[in-house]
Amino acid sequence: MAQTAASDTHETIDRYFSYIRALRNGDEQAVQKLVDLWDEDGVFEFAGAAPLTATFKGRNAIHVLYKNRVAACGMPLKLEGALATTPGALAREVALGAVETHVNRMRNLPAAAATKGTKAAEKGQRVAVGWTTTIATDDKQGFEVGGSHTFTFKGDKIGALKVVVSPKPEAAKGLNLNDLAVRDIGRLSLAAWAVV
Repeated sequence: MAQTAASDTHETIDRYFSYIRALRNGDEQAVQKLVDLWDEDGVFEFAGAAPLTATFKGRNAIHVLYKNRVAACGMPLKLEGALATTPGALAREVALGAVETHVNRMRNLPAAAATKGTKAAEKGQRVAVGWTTTIATDDKQGFEVGGSHTFTFKGDKIGALKVVVSPKPEAAKGLNLNDLAVRDIGRLSLAAWAVV
C-alpha cells in the first residue's frame, strides 16, 4: 500500500523533532540531518514575542541556526534572579541544561494559498504541530512554554517553517520559576532556541 503525502510529511516531521532532540543533546551530526530536510530556498521564521523573533532565509542561514543551537548545549548564562533591583545586579552563573519538547498534537492544514506574485508550485502541504517545551538550567531553574510549528512543504522538503512561542512561561514540575527575573526568562529562551 502506497504512503500518502500526509503520512510522508508526518514522517518527516517526526524525524525533524527526533533530530532536534539529538541537537539539543549536543549531537553535531544532527545539524546536517536537519539541513537535509530543507528545500534550498527554505525560510525558518521565529514569530514569537520579543526577544524570540528572527527569520533565516535559505539553507545556509538555517545551517548556521542549527550550528549555533548545538553550540548552545551547556552554554554559560548569567541570571539576575527575581529579587534583583537593577539589571546585572547579583548575577550568578549557570549553564543551559535540559531543553525538551513534547509534541501534543499534529494536524494537516489547507494548502497555503498563492498570493499575488507567487507561483502556484509554492503552495505546499501544511502541517501544524502544537507542543510544550521545558527549559531548564543545570541548577533546576526553569519553566515550560507552549507553542507551535507550522510546516509548509515543497515536495518532500520543508519549504517554510513558522515557529510561534508563547510569551507566558508556566511552572514546570521539578523546576523553580519563582527565582527567575523576566530578563532571565528571556535569556533562557534565547539560549534554548539559539536565535542569538
